[in-house]
Amino acid sequence: MSDINRQWIYSKPVSGSLKHENFTLEENPIPKLRQGQVLVRNKLISMDPANRTYFVMQAYRPQLKLGDVMAGFAIGEVIKSTDMRFRRGDLIHGDLGWQDYAVINSYERSEFIYKCTPGYSEDDLLGVLGITGLTAYFGVQEVGKLVPGETVVVGGATGACGVIVGQLAKIAGCRVIGFGGGPEKCRWLIDEMGFDAAVDYKSDHVAADLAALCPDGVDFFSDAVGGVVTQSTLPLMKQGARWYHYGNVSSYDSITPGEALRQDDSLTPELLKLCQERNLKPVFLLVFDFYCQRRRAEAELAQYMREGKLKAPVTTIEGFDKLPEALINGTFGGKHYGKLSVRIAS
Repeated sequence: MSDINRQWIYSKPVSGSLKHENFTLEENPIPKLRQGQVLVRNKLISMDPANRTYFVMQAYRPQLKLGDVMAGFAIGEVIKSTDMRFRRGDLIHGDLGWQDYAVINSYERSEFIYKCTPGYSEDDLLGVLGITGLTAYFGVQEVGKLVPGETVVVGGATGACGVIVGQLAKIAGCRVIGFGGGPEKCRWLIDEMGFDAAVDYKSDHVAADLAALCPDGVDFFSDAVGGVVTQSTLPLMKQGARWYHYGNVSSYDSITPGEALRQDDSLTPELLKLCQERNLKPVFLLVFDFYCQRRRAEAELAQYMREGKLKAPVTTIEGFDKLPEALINGTFGGKHYGKLSVRIAS
């Protein structure tokens, strides 16, 4: 084990799009443990659109301050422990940050730090069985309440969460249409992920393309994008249709520090009036509120994979030095399929 802990530090305020200059690489000594602490060696670090909000607001975690280690969920292995809950060799899932080694404390909230269930791959533990997969699962369960034959539209369908939402809707017997960025990603949704149809949100006629695919309207809309995706889908939603809103990626670069993350940034006065008339309300679900049911959801998702009903695509980038680039050009550049992560140790 090295004596050095490499850390990516948030070093320059973010204004507009993320840039490499917002981060500085530092090398510091590995901390010595006190009673009730655990030393974890990070192995696989998650790249998520929500990372962008950490710089400007407090959500489910504190807002980042200059000089902080960049936040990020990860899978790591216990190296040393003075906490009876964890033993050397245990795999840990948690908000461990962009660093080689993280120290967790006995008082950490269990939804942010927990011991992984043995028998699953690190990719699955971080993705389909981690926050993104559970966000999809509980959104479908709690908000979707799907009925066979219904029409489901999925924004961000090629991403880690959206691709699971779409497949769960197919398992429920629904007709599923996903938004993808470009013809290649749209073909992938249909040919590889089993969606019934796909719409290219980069085209010049998004609304018309979606309308042609939904002649009888939309029953459930899973929205992580906002912008043209939301604007094209809402006019097609039926009276009282369900609307799961768990992200607004299209507007993240415009958020300023201290500003609340709004769910209605994409809504024109006409769309707001339509929502009132049809009783369309975005439902935001925080996955951590459902972590008491995590093991049940994990088992069900794993069973779907064993039965070949659910695929969990991953894109893995190798190398600690690639962390900033992966977040800047991967998550917000739309160049990946499914769950995006960076492996920093084997």
